[in-house]
Amino acid sequence: MTIAMTITAAERDARRRDVAAAAHSSAMEGLEATAEYRADAEAYVDGQFDVDELVRRTRARYGLA
Repeated sequence: MTIAMTITAAERDARRRDVAAAAHSSAMEGLEATAEYRADAEAYVDGQFDVDELVRRTRARYGLA
């Protein structure tokens, strides 16, 4: 479920750093983020939904729900 929320600039920056760190970690393991994940990650950074929804979407994408 998508729930739009209002987040502060500081929270947006923190979310962007967290997403970048996760992407870097994945890249170090030889993985590449899909366009779908990148779109979901950007929506998360923008406050369209919380981290639980980002994880739920990612797990569902890979059949891990």
